[in-house]
Amino acid sequence: MKIKIFFSGIILASVILGTFSSCDTDSEALNVQDLTTYDEQYYANLRAFKKSDHEISYVYYAGWAPIEGATGYKDPASWGERIVGLPDSIDIVNLWMGVPTADTHPIAYKDMIETREKKGTRFVMHADASNYRHKFKVALRDSLYNQIEKVDSNGQVVKDSLGNVVYDSVYYDLSKDRSEAAIRAYARYNCDVIIQDELDGVDFDYEGWNSNDMYIVANECDKLFGPKGLFPEKLFIIDYFGGSPGTNCDPYVDYYIKQAYSAQGSGVGAGGHPDEKTVYCESFGQQPTGGQIAAYAAWEPGGSKHKGGCGAYYVGRNYYNTSDGIPYGAIRRAIQIMNPALNK
Repeated sequence: MKIKIFFSGIILASVILGTFSSCDTDSEALNVQDLTTYDEQYYANLRAFKKSDHEISYVYYAGWAPIEGATGYKDPASWGERIVGLPDSIDIVNLWMGVPTADTHPIAYKDMIETREKKGTRFVMHADASNYRHKFKVALRDSLYNQIEKVDSNGQVVKDSLGNVVYDSVYYDLSKDRSEAAIRAYARYNCDVIIQDELDGVDFDYEGWNSNDMYIVANECDKLFGPKGLFPEKLFIIDYFGGSPGTNCDPYVDYYIKQAYSAQGSGVGAGGHPDEKTVYCESFGQQPTGGQIAAYAAWEPGGSKHKGGCGAYYVGRNYYNTSDGIPYGAIRRAIQIMNPALNK
């Protein structure tokens, strides 16, 4: 479905231009291009657009984090390493490499909150369903969970003396315990992180689990994040490459993210899942100038159907784009193809 965007152009990140003489050892003053600023009506229109029915843009972004997601202070010198430097029209950001908090990554956390409140961008945690090596202890807060049924490690519902549901605080190791209770506990563990860290949802990376376990996670998360959950506005997403999860997950999923990496021979096609829920992500890690993302943005499944959208893995690699002459040129172009702006 095509939708017109009723707002002006996207904020451009700073572009630093410098000239140096081959004979003069003194560097000349740099000419810095200031960020474009817009009025409140622009941001109101932007937030309204992101709440509308449209083909979304979805990106994995790691530039905000220290190397390999390590905790610690990072004060980026480049707007390519700032969440506020991402294109305004991006709908959802997968916080690849971890979750910024006020204590661990103060600048990234501040950027995330500002970008969500001002631009309506949503941020999701990247959860792992590619292996069974997870070790964790769930400490769910009763005030959030006393409306849903919980089970302990033996599958028994746990309640306190007043009849409120509580949790058993069992330490789980999925490498040794792959019971349904343990898999459901892993789902609740991720839900608690999302709520505690003020995120907008979760993306489970499905590459190594069996389909039934993925269904169990989807079914458990639905108690909180689905249409009937305590937080229906929270997103439940599954991304996959190659084999996809079962269609029994469809009722619980907001979006499927297909890792449509052209360098690895992947492309469009929902693989049995709803077209309108399927988002095709190119890998800018392998194709920093865009790869096939423009083709993914233009592709439609046919008939009256429309795709969920398109996006990019490692979108930060496209910041220093040269083919378009502007930062993030390829992802900007893809967003415009899916949802042409009335004013550019």
